[in-house]
Amino acid sequence: MASVYLKKNEEKRLTKGHQWIFSNEIGSKDDISDDVCVVNLYTSGGKYLGKGFYNGHSLISYRHLTDRDEEINTDFFRRRIIRAFELRKKSNRNREVFRLVNSESDFLPGLIIDKFGDKYSFQIFSSGMELFKSDIVEILSSEFNAALIVEKNKNELRNLEGLELIERVLKGNAGTFEISIDDIKYNIDLLKGQKSGFYIDQIDNRRLLREYIKKNHKVLDLFCNEGGFALNAAYMGAANITAVDISEHSICVAQKNARLNGFNNIRFIAQDVFDFLNSQFQSTAKYDLIILDPPSFTKSRKTLNSALNGYITLNSKCLRLLNYNALLFTYSCSHHVTESAFEEVLIKSAMKANRKIQMIHKHLVSYDHPVLLQMGETKYLKGYVLRVI
Repeated sequence: MASVYLKKNEEKRLTKGHQWIFSNEIGSKDDISDDVCVVNLYTSGGKYLGKGFYNGHSLISYRHLTDRDEEINTDFFRRRIIRAFELRKKSNRNREVFRLVNSESDFLPGLIIDKFGDKYSFQIFSSGMELFKSDIVEILSSEFNAALIVEKNKNELRNLEGLELIERVLKGNAGTFEISIDDIKYNIDLLKGQKSGFYIDQIDNRRLLREYIKKNHKVLDLFCNEGGFALNAAYMGAANITAVDISEHSICVAQKNARLNGFNNIRFIAQDVFDFLNSQFQSTAKYDLIILDPPSFTKSRKTLNSALNGYITLNSKCLRLLNYNALLFTYSCSHHVTESAFEEVLIKSAMKANRKIQMIHKHLVSYDHPVLLQMGETKYLKGYVLRVI
């Protein structure tokens, strides 16, 4: 079997629990005939470290699969996916919409699977996992009785692995279906939806929002996407809700979701959020609760400073628009923005807005989005509930 040998002492990060080896950490290779393959991994001294995916054309040259000398085949992936499923069911046995596989955090590098009842979407970000795509489809069909399987592989990370960008239905019939999450109905179209078809990672935070909503609240949901937070505010009877997103498609879907649930107290606006916020300062608008859930502002460390400035601009404007004793639900979804960096953003935002803030809730991980503490790249979503005074 093909083998990779590391340079001296380059195994230290891997033995601590990180899952990647970079190209400059590899010393030598034996019997590698394919650019992408499964390989044995050894230290420079010949100590066996395990098996993983090798990609000779990627900066991330090796992605770890196992410490053991075991065959990497359909049964291997079946065991891993079932293990991930059983972990979710231990935490929340009744939920039918959740992230089934969360990539490296579930020791399945470069694979994300989202479950919507008997319908599934998946994303692959590593060329090694691409070799086993048909196995993933077979497992979802045989073990999970999948009625629909959608491949959502248009993420730009695939470019770094030399992979084709593609979205298609691999089993079943595409189209819109209805599903209920925490008693709220949603129209879902996995093929047309963003990322994996629907943003699952904020389900817990949308439910948390319900604990803070009062019927006389004036609520603002920024970067609302398909309306998740706004719908939960309406479910709790908030009197006045405004939801804003630049995507007209997302706003259209959000409006359909509101009608599906009989909510008529949400005003949806298709507009750039920065422009909308600036327009609010031309009026006397004030809010009792604001949700700020922007997309990732940075894909690399090179643009980190501009991303942090963008977060400061948004958060400070939101703080200025809040009433005394009001609440800000604010999020960052980039792993490049660390927990400490985002907290510094919030401190600077409060200073810029001349407001004081209290952190009353902090959310870093949900049961279906586990994190490897040894691998900061898996810790991407950070959420804070702030009381503003």
